[in-house]
Amino acid sequence: MYRIDIPQGNVVTEDMLAELEPGMSPEQVRFVLGPPTLTDPFTPDTWYYLLHYQPGKADTVEQDIVVFFQNGQYSHYRGEVVANVRERTSGRRDRELEQRAEDRREGDVVEQEPLSDPAPEPGTQSTPDATSVPQPRDG
Repeated sequence: MYRIDIPQGNVVTEDMLAELEPGMSPEQVRFVLGPPTLTDPFTPDTWYYLLHYQPGKADTVEQDIVVFFQNGQYSHYRGEVVANVRERTSGRRDRELEQRAEDRREGDVVEQEPLSDPAPEPGTQSTPDATSVPQPRDG
């Protein structure tokens, strides 16, 4: 049975966190990390970057990064980035497309082959091609 991926929240990577410097304004932090998933009206100097990603047939990925401001400037963050978070939250097709783009940038243009789709499990019914149009019945 096909199960969809359910992404919720923000993906924050080590590279993104490395760009943060004490004294940055909230706008600069937002530019680097994107908008926070959650801001508490009672503690506006604390931003939450939460990620809950449930792949269809794999383990759940969860990540909690909390960013702190002091006197209107970034001071520090708490939390750990999940190892290989981009790889674990992007689908196989996304990774294939990224690899093709990288090959083109490097000038290693290879013959295009269709993106691979997983083979349907035995006993499952495949969906009709999106380009097929049902023909009217005579009658």
